[in-house]
Amino acid sequence: MSKALRLTLVAILACVAQTNLAGYIRIAGVAPDLMIIALVLLTSYTGSYGGFCTGSLMALLYDASVGYVLAINLVGYTFIGYIASKLRVAFDQKLRKLKHKSDLVMTLICFLLVLVREVLDVGYLFLIGSEQSMVTLLRALFCALYSAVLITPCSFLLRPVMTGHLHVRKKKSDLIEDSDEAGRQP
Repeated sequence: MSKALRLTLVAILACVAQTNLAGYIRIAGVAPDLMIIALVLLTSYTGSYGGFCTGSLMALLYDASVGYVLAINLVGYTFIGYIASKLRVAFDQKLRKLKHKSDLVMTLICFLLVLVREVLDVGYLFLIGSEQSMVTLLRALFCALYSAVLITPCSFLLRPVMTGHLHVRKKKSDLIEDSDEAGRQP
């Protein structure tokens, strides 16, 4: 399976999970941002360009499924897909003496990116005149924490999709036909 097809599949699955599954795993009314989790995990396999393309595809699918018209998510998720790989390289350089840092780095990146996105959403709501309270900021912090905790279990789900190889086995009758055709050729 090609990398583009895998990225498209993950983008569709992440969008479906965010719109349908996230409502069922709410804690205290706060759902994790499964699309950012998928983007942070994807950038370890594809880099900045793959994250950029997948982030924009995820945002387009999410905006279409939820019915947003302004495409604010397009800017946010595209930026997150691009910057996650850059943050990973920067954290790897800063924490080079630490052993087993991969999970810690991905957790920190996910926490920071979800927190930034949530704070920008709160800022947008404030700009359009919606009343915001301290509880809203605490919910944003809890969403970032919840998403950061879920990154390790989600990495076990994403790894087979990104590294698995699809092998199509021939049926026994196909093997017999191939050997007959090979014997007939001069």
